[in-house]
Formats: sequence, C-alpha cells, structure tokens
Amino acid sequence: MNGVMDRLIPIFDSDALPIGILVLIVIEAAVLYVWQRRNPSSPLGSPNTARIVSFLGAGGSLVAAMIFHRRPEPSPEGFALAMLAALVIHLWHITVLLRR
Repeated sequence: MNGVMDRLIPIFDSDALPIGILVLIVIEAAVLYVWQRRNPSSPLGSPNTARIVSFLGAGGSLVAAMIFHRRPEPSPEGFALAMLAALVIHLWHITVLLRR
C-alpha cells in the first residue's frame, strides 16, 4: 500500500490535479448544457445556462483559489480574488435557484 501512495504523492505536489479538476468542470458544464438542450423535458427542468454556470462556477473558483494558495510562491491577491469570485458566484446561484 505504501508503494501506491508514494507514486501518488507527485500528483498532489503538482498543479496537475487541480487543473485536471478545472478541465473536468468545464467538460461537465458542456455536457450538461448539450444534454439539457437535447432533453428539455428532463427531470433537471428546462435548459438553464445560468443554473449550470452558477453551480459549477463556484466550485471552479474554489479550485482556482486552491491553485493560487498552493503555488511555491503563493499569491494572496489571486487567492483572495478567486475566493471572492466563488462567493459572488455562489450568491448568484442562490438567486437563480430562488427564481425557479
């Protein structure tokens, strides 16, 4: 088991994991957008781009904050801006959900 963990440590030490997560978030948004356009009567409701972007954008902003924080030379400004973006997008998501 220790051999497996030793091989995984470089993944956690690099930016590959958070950047990979950001790429997956973008792919998920594209898939949801296309799927909702093709299936407007789905249980997810009518296609709603604002709901997709506001939900996934907050998570993406948190991952971006993690990237700024874990850099060899951390960027407090970048971290703060990404966290502020996460807060604003999350509040936008709440307003989108309340309008349903």
